[in-house]
Amino acid sequence: MFKHIRRAIFGAPDIQAKGADVGRPACLGRFGRNARFGKLVQKPQSVRTQSWDGEWAFSDLAMGDREFRIRLYRFLRDHIPILKSVIWTWTRLAAAPYRFEFNDGSTARQERARQILKELDRRIYPHPTVRFGGFDALLIQFFNSLFTDGGTAGELVLNPARTAIDKFYLIDTATIDFDPTPEGNWRIVQKVDGKKIPLTTDSVFYYPLDADANSPHGKSMIGAVAFVARVEQELISDMRKAMRNAGYHRLHVKVHPPEKQPTESDDDYADRANTYFDRTVAMMRDFDVDDNPVTWDDVEISHIGPSSRVSSSTNWYINHKATLEDIIAGCHLAPFMLGYSYGATQNWAQFKYEMVQRQVFSLQKVASHFLEWIANIELALRGVEISCRHVFNNRLNFGLIDRLQAEKLRTEILVAQMEKGLITPQEAQEKLAAGGDF
Repeated sequence: MFKHIRRAIFGAPDIQAKGADVGRPACLGRFGRNARFGKLVQKPQSVRTQSWDGEWAFSDLAMGDREFRIRLYRFLRDHIPILKSVIWTWTRLAAAPYRFEFNDGSTARQERARQILKELDRRIYPHPTVRFGGFDALLIQFFNSLFTDGGTAGELVLNPARTAIDKFYLIDTATIDFDPTPEGNWRIVQKVDGKKIPLTTDSVFYYPLDADANSPHGKSMIGAVAFVARVEQELISDMRKAMRNAGYHRLHVKVHPPEKQPTESDDDYADRANTYFDRTVAMMRDFDVDDNPVTWDDVEISHIGPSSRVSSSTNWYINHKATLEDIIAGCHLAPFMLGYSYGATQNWAQFKYEMVQRQVFSLQKVASHFLEWIANIELALRGVEISCRHVFNNRLNFGLIDRLQAEKLRTEILVAQMEKGLITPQEAQEKLAAGGDF
């Protein structure tokens, strides 16, 4: 699968014409015995690889296969830096610090429930090699799969005695499918060895990202930018080739052929000219850094290179910048959040960050409901009659001074309104506790 994806994205291996010599032609710059004076024996053959652009145009059957698309998105995430940074940033923004809050129960019951959840945190992560990964590692997997595959799936498994939760085992979303039922609902199944196995909905959790009414699978964040990412990678490849070819000055050595003597035959003249040429080439190739060429005046040495290196570099930068911005916009982020600085002001950066945080909050609600589902089942199995609530802590120091100044101004206005009799002390306390506008 991955070999086919690599071939489809980056093209086939170099294919050369039969009989083409990939090395430097041995007769380059030499005279031929049976050719006219000053002509090469044969023209150097091009070794340019054939175009494989058609490989990117996947067939409708391939792109219609959801498992193929998911594995393609994973390949793009792991091998294209900008997409790797996008998924990494979204995952770490969403997987913020958290805590469990208890809605009812006595202090002793809440303390027991808190201890039970701590024990669950030590064994909930399915991979035994990750010691005490807990809910933190589970959230990373949750959001990573959600943004890459367009959905996340897993199954809650109890211990043999059915008295507590053992682990939450993640399911490869590429194997998840849905079959319509006669009642008009969807039945979740898993594809294993070409067969569809129905899953138990009571213990299985599945959440899709931006699902449609006629397709509950969900959509990957990379799905909208996969083709643009391929264009960006081609641009980098072309830029590397062009800058390497035109970005360095080279020495151009011109050897003028000697004059033919009146009594010299054509074959003797060709041997003498070729010998002189070969010796000059050998001298230039054996140069060290501190050596200087010493020749007759029939050898010219000059530099060849680009006339305007800065302008070509600027054009590549502008084209690459536009492509990156298109990818970042398709992933609902801002360039500065991925380390790209284009001179944006602090207010604009703060606005973009707050907008992204609002999107993060909506995704964190799903993760909170997911962890509440696990925690409340564990508490019920352990016989603790109490319910909990999962809360993410997204408080950061970014813009802290502005928030404190706004809170101070709001408090002063409420105090002034209370002193003038416009509101009662009770109303002032309620508005202060509620927050928001006043």
